[in-house]
Amino acid sequence: MEEFMKVLVTGATGYIGSHVCKLLKEHGYYIDAWDTNIHGEHNDISDYVNMFEKVDVTCPFAVHGTYDAVVHLAGRSVVPQSLKEPTEYYRVNAMGTSNMLDKVKTPNFIFASTSSAWEMASPYARSKVAAEDIIKEKADGYTIFRFFNVSGTDGSNRQLGDPTHLIRVAAMAAAGKFAEISIYGDNYSTRDGTCIRDYIHVVDLAAAIVNAVEKGPTNTPYECLGSNTGYSVLEVLDTMDKVTGKPIKRKIAPRREGDAVSSVVDELSEYATLTKTIEDMCLDQYNLEINNIR
Repeated sequence: MEEFMKVLVTGATGYIGSHVCKLLKEHGYYIDAWDTNIHGEHNDISDYVNMFEKVDVTCPFAVHGTYDAVVHLAGRSVVPQSLKEPTEYYRVNAMGTSNMLDKVKTPNFIFASTSSAWEMASPYARSKVAAEDIIKEKADGYTIFRFFNVSGTDGSNRQLGDPTHLIRVAAMAAAGKFAEISIYGDNYSTRDGTCIRDYIHVVDLAAAIVNAVEKGPTNTPYECLGSNTGYSVLEVLDTMDKVTGKPIKRKIAPRREGDAVSSVVDELSEYATLTKTIEDMCLDQYNLEINNIR
């Protein structure tokens, strides 16, 4: 790696961004960080980055030179919200990405897309696929990562905003922050009737992104970051019960619009090296919850 290679990270104070900034810093990069802190809270990345700016990627902004790589994580990502606010999701995820490519020059544009892209069941998914198309047209070099369900923590950096991810919600229930957890549908055509998802620990995902920074763009249609293993909702809850010793009370609720039946990696990216298990994801998240009163 060249000394003082310069990387721009958008969405830098968020869940994934904070883990990525921390690991890039450990690898010796110069890091510019952008975010708008849309959740009204943020992870403290002051020890990881060289410069932080509050930048909305959908608006005019000043660019300080070129970058060896850009890690574009800023975006909207809540499926139910996207069903209510599709315009906002296209504006931020698609047009924000287009704005980045017009204004920021880099030979290595790394993008956070989603496993929801295969079913296209929500404006969130469709806005991310639109952004993928824009990248393929405009970027000099790129790696498009389709993230599956990102979970766990390094012990300090955390998911922000209202809890929407299953493992976080389950960990909060096990920690006594919720009386029970809702299972949205138990009559899907799966092995136990609940939806199946693939999961990847945020530490492994951040490492894959750093690999993409170091090794350069793939220019492939997409790269999958997951585990090659699908877990049903009930299996995740059973795992949380097992690793915490705190049985979670469950209730069956109606299906949610926009939920895919099953989403599992078909071929894992060569940039990914898996070091964490579903048990690690559950236990790491639980330990953070019991030590975090927020």
